[in-house]
Amino acid sequence: MSDIYEKVRQRLDMFPQGFPKTASGVELGILRRLFTPDEGEVMLGLRPIPEPSSVIACRLSRNADELEEQLYGMSQKGVILRMKTPEGQPLYALAPWIVGIWEFQLNNLDPEFIRLKDQYTEEGMIPERRKSKISGMRTIPVEEEIASSSEIEPYEKVSEIINSHTKFAAAECICRKTKKIMGKGCDKLIEGCMIFGGWADYYIENGIGRAITREEAREIILKAEEQGLVHCSSNQKGVKMFICNCCGCCCGVLQAVNKYNIPGAITKSNYYAKVDANTCTGCETCLDRCQVNAIKVEDGTARIDKSRCIGCGLCVSTCPAESISLVHKEKDDLPVIFPDPLALVQAIGKEKGKAFPFE
Repeated sequence: MSDIYEKVRQRLDMFPQGFPKTASGVELGILRRLFTPDEGEVMLGLRPIPEPSSVIACRLSRNADELEEQLYGMSQKGVILRMKTPEGQPLYALAPWIVGIWEFQLNNLDPEFIRLKDQYTEEGMIPERRKSKISGMRTIPVEEEIASSSEIEPYEKVSEIINSHTKFAAAECICRKTKKIMGKGCDKLIEGCMIFGGWADYYIENGIGRAITREEAREIILKAEEQGLVHCSSNQKGVKMFICNCCGCCCGVLQAVNKYNIPGAITKSNYYAKVDANTCTGCETCLDRCQVNAIKVEDGTARIDKSRCIGCGLCVSTCPAESISLVHKEKDDLPVIFPDPLALVQAIGKEKGKAFPFE
């Protein structure tokens, strides 16, 4: 049983998002903390596509009732996924490290766990991130700043993302929570992540999120914009299952842009910020609002670095002189958006030579 954690690591690394091996083996320390060797054996029998416990029990030659109980317990620990059919039957699947197992550990954080995760980010996940030009996350612009555009797409409207759902949950931002535990970070909105639909059920049942109304979801969006947080969701069309509200000092995705200089860590919106030099007063309000250091004030005028601008619109909404606007990109400059979540993950996998889904 001594190598079960390495076997699970290898299986998690089959996800396009990756769970690579490091020289220090810090990732094995993380896995030992999360689950028992017996639970690891069960994880080796799971697939990334949700299945009933009866199917998994047959594959593992296990008693179906006993395995159902174990799978439910593992899903409560956040080491595997759980969802339900429309008829209410539980389904279980292997979860990726990010976005997945790590985010599900909201109630299990302590300084030692956070240090292990941070070390693994440096040694394993940042090098892995550099292997792909495709990001699973996409900027969602401040809606009121693009409301007059005739080219606005549904996937760039926060209101449409929210209105497409009937079930909502709010959860703490694990990035800001971990920084706060370590005595770092900022004092911006902690309960800044929203989860929708079936995933809201998972968060609520696992006690890592609370049920909220559609109106409360809108209030969180407004509060996030007031505090200068970037709206992010998955880089795909159609129904989206979450919205994160991210800051440049804590958010793992934006830190990849800022700290590790990986501009492709987040897919930009279809817009970029533009300054009217004739009316800009050089007040520097926009500097505090920009979460990716894309603005500088030179010779009394704000200047946008288009290579860094993610098109969030936060600088536009608070410019006292109304000198900044969001401009729609030309057709050839529009970032790729994928038709659905599967196509997105498969595209990331193709870059790395990983097939998805895997057996």
